[in-house]
Amino acid sequence: MKTCTKCILTENVPGTSINKDGLCNRCIEGNKFRPLGEKKLLNHFRKAKSKNRNYDALVPLSGGKDSTYILYLATKVYNLKVLTYTYDNGFFSELALKNINRAIQKAGVDHHFVKPSQSLLKKVYRKTLIKSGEICGVCGIGIMNSMLKISESYKIPLILLGHSPLENDSFTPENIYDTVRLKYILNESDDLTKEDIRRFLIYPRQNYFTNYYYTKTGRFGKKIDPLFYIENPTDREMGDIIKHEMDWEDIESSGYTKHFDCLAEPFTNFIREHRFGYSRRIVQLSTMVRNNEISREQALEIHKKDNLQNNPANMEFVKKNLNFQNRIFIISLMLNLLLTRTRYQRQMFCSGK
Repeated sequence: MKTCTKCILTENVPGTSINKDGLCNRCIEGNKFRPLGEKKLLNHFRKAKSKNRNYDALVPLSGGKDSTYILYLATKVYNLKVLTYTYDNGFFSELALKNINRAIQKAGVDHHFVKPSQSLLKKVYRKTLIKSGEICGVCGIGIMNSMLKISESYKIPLILLGHSPLENDSFTPENIYDTVRLKYILNESDDLTKEDIRRFLIYPRQNYFTNYYYTKTGRFGKKIDPLFYIENPTDREMGDIIKHEMDWEDIESSGYTKHFDCLAEPFTNFIREHRFGYSRRIVQLSTMVRNNEISREQALEIHKKDNLQNNPANMEFVKKNLNFQNRIFIISLMLNLLLTRTRYQRQMFCSGK
């Protein structure tokens, strides 16, 4: 397997090719990110403010770097009236919860903490892991559908997301955040009732077309990614800004892009590495190398410390949290790492039936 000699991308990453000189196509092409323009972002904000609602924007807040920075921009730079909310995915770190509380206080905003039934959430995690070999989509869809419900209930015109250009190519070939795909997987489960599935999904008939229609007609807030409109600070600079402005705290072992707010992240990276031959971190770190934020040697060292070829340190924690017995867990997981490489990733899910 070839590895780029300038960044650390391998040929396993979709869309990556490495030439005879050892350079990947992304390094040859250079950094393609071009901001959409702050003028366009300000136009979104102007339209939202003109509606004169109780809140101009909803900001999902995880306590991590990107979402905290978005809250900083929304309140302290663009002076928006903001409602924040947090979805309890069952894997929050104590530090993330502290960062959330500090950010809320510093920004002076209202906040909703959405806590779904943890027993139901564990069932959904378990069945999704067994059937598809991943759990991140469960959390992502829980966050997405909850934020749509909140935006609908409070008639909030904008939803500001913390997606970063740094992560733009770091996701798997599967569309794990498709509600219809997850519903298809959960319908194959024997111990989840239709009522369970409806409770979890909130909008069980949701699909790309209904989402677009309800957003266009104003039922849902319009989702935008502010970091794609403006020039971004480096990863380190962003951290320094929110430490000063939002009393945000990092951990020494975070290794730049690591999502310390989620205790399941080492496990999910391990799963991705074994299913697809790469984790999201290798893409993020490679982007940082091309942006001259870190050296290739630093990226290699961080990736080496991830130790994705061996069981992650939190394997036992995840097993206990999801009520897996050792033998069942290992057999189910290893079988699905082999069998689900293409089962769900190559299917197109559009119908809301």
